[in-house]
Amino acid sequence: MLRYLAALALAAANAAPAAAPPPAGLLSAEELFRAMPLGKAGLTPDGRHLGAIVTDKADMRDLLIYDLATYKPTGLRGSGSLEISTFRWLNDRRLIFSLAKDKIYTWGLYSATVDHLERFTPIDRFDVTQVVGVPLSRPDRVLVWIRQSAKDDNRPGPLLELDAGHNPSAFDGELGWNAMVRSYTMPESALEGSGGWNAMVRSYKPPGDGPVLAWDADREGDLGLCTTLVRGRGRLHRYERATDTWQDVAVPPGARPMALDADGRHLWVVTYSRGSGYELRRLDPDSGALEKPVVTDPEYDVGSGSLFFTAGGHGLAGVTYLRRERVSYWVSGAYSAAQAAVNRAIPDASNELIDRDSAERKFLFKSTGPRHPGALELLELDTNTLRSVADTAPGLKGRPLRPVEPVSFSTRDGVRLEGYLTLPEGAGARHPVPLVVLCHGGPWLRDTPDFSPEVQFLASRGYAVLQPNYRGSTGYAPEVSHDRVYDFRRMNDDVTDATRSVLAAGMVDPARVAIMGASFGGYLAVAGVAFERDLYRCAITECGVFDWASQIRSKSYAGGPGEYERLTDELGTPGRDGGRLEEISPLDHADQIRVPVLIAHGTEDAVVDVAQSRRLAAELKRRGIPHETFYRALESHGFFNYQNRVDFYHRVEAFLAANLGGATLTPVR
Repeated sequence: MLRYLAALALAAANAAPAAAPPPAGLLSAEELFRAMPLGKAGLTPDGRHLGAIVTDKADMRDLLIYDLATYKPTGLRGSGSLEISTFRWLNDRRLIFSLAKDKIYTWGLYSATVDHLERFTPIDRFDVTQVVGVPLSRPDRVLVWIRQSAKDDNRPGPLLELDAGHNPSAFDGELGWNAMVRSYTMPESALEGSGGWNAMVRSYKPPGDGPVLAWDADREGDLGLCTTLVRGRGRLHRYERATDTWQDVAVPPGARPMALDADGRHLWVVTYSRGSGYELRRLDPDSGALEKPVVTDPEYDVGSGSLFFTAGGHGLAGVTYLRRERVSYWVSGAYSAAQAAVNRAIPDASNELIDRDSAERKFLFKSTGPRHPGALELLELDTNTLRSVADTAPGLKGRPLRPVEPVSFSTRDGVRLEGYLTLPEGAGARHPVPLVVLCHGGPWLRDTPDFSPEVQFLASRGYAVLQPNYRGSTGYAPEVSHDRVYDFRRMNDDVTDATRSVLAAGMVDPARVAIMGASFGGYLAVAGVAFERDLYRCAITECGVFDWASQIRSKSYAGGPGEYERLTDELGTPGRDGGRLEEISPLDHADQIRVPVLIAHGTEDAVVDVAQSRRLAAELKRRGIPHETFYRALESHGFFNYQNRVDFYHRVEAFLAANLGGATLTPVR
């Protein structure tokens, strides 16, 4: 059940129990891995309330609501293994929120009003959902995409319009919780038409020419766009509400859509040319004409960021995106003034706008940096005040955290790539230190200089940490981020080239290098020790892929929309393209692994089956290669339970100490 919190103090929600000081004043795993990032946060349109997802001392996510007239908090907290994973304001008085069980199972989408949070009701149950839009013309309505349907073997489902004001008495308060539990135990046929499905107003039909990759709303929160996968490429369609039909949108070659403009017809797109780089421009889809660019960046992808529109969606306010650090470009004077005020007040942080009220007088920023996980800052222009309303880790302020510096390197085929390097205290040419190469997942993500508990933990133990943004990493020129994004062996080569570049600088010990990563980063870690002889002394992999043929077979419906089709188009089909898949699969090259490997995985992983890790461990055992395993039940694609995170990094600490040299500073469980 959920408990209504009459006074949930933010300090209590984020406070950690006192931990014994680590040896030599170092930061402990208990401190660092309790510092969970702030979750979703947002203001009501009228600016009277602020909501945020915060993690409490029991490692559970709660919904905190501030009345901004008094700054008195209320909220909701789950009990047992239930927690609130995200939320969204629908209007000034109503919000929706989703529940998760054991941090891995979706447990429903619920609706409540700000003055009666305890009277929550379910509007959808057990599906994996994504909120697409909130129609301004229809209060309490919400457009929800069923990304994985609980009724259909986790296949993608329809786009639904739900009535969040639907409030049958059978589902009020605790009755709603009890009824939902009973429905969960019923056979599938008994769920049809019950519970949240009574809140369905209508279902929208997709264009029908291929699987849906994405739905998007217009500036009024109504259905506007749909992207489908056709012959391996995305095709964009615009929704015609009057006729309930779809019209193809002719997007010029090389242009990528970002959002509909206020008129519901023009599109904001990002184009690229070698002469100018990336440009944010407005497109007339009927004529194909492109207006003059609003933002131009010769190196970094403006299209990887987020657009902001002025109140009511009547004009472009600006864009935030990542260069080496997060940047903002504002067209609107109010937004520019708000950004400047926060930057003056907090000059040593990255201050990112995440929301504002409809009057554009209150602006909510997330303030982050390499030495702090983040805080929420509320700027009120009328009173010229900046108030810190949430801090995810106040106990880390003033602690010995290390700076994170951008680095660049050239690949063997002449492409310039970037990454980040963190050096421990005292590292230098006269005192070279061991190096851990930390590979991000995705692969279509990227590392940033923001706070990372992994990076700070490793640096505090005397290791330099390299985070390479290899090809496929988002936010860069097409030759980095868009071309050959399924060339996994090339990505391995990029990581190798980045590692050798850092070794050449002379501040790290070339005889003491480890490689580590999770998900696709876990794949790169094992690929590194399989394909790069004598470079790494050991590897650590968490929920990695080692056999791409097996992964493709298992991802027919479990992956994201269109993912199975993309994998087979780009990598090949098991049984037909076995040679191509074997070439990129480190399990098929296990005879080349000569160094110790630490293999970690959650047994409930629905993205990469734990069987992949078990097969790798069995193969290494058969060949007599030293290895360790770390499996945890009730964990999915990563370790989300606090104690499991701490235990894993104690194991990492001991494993690295044994293979790279160093001291084990904390007990190993």
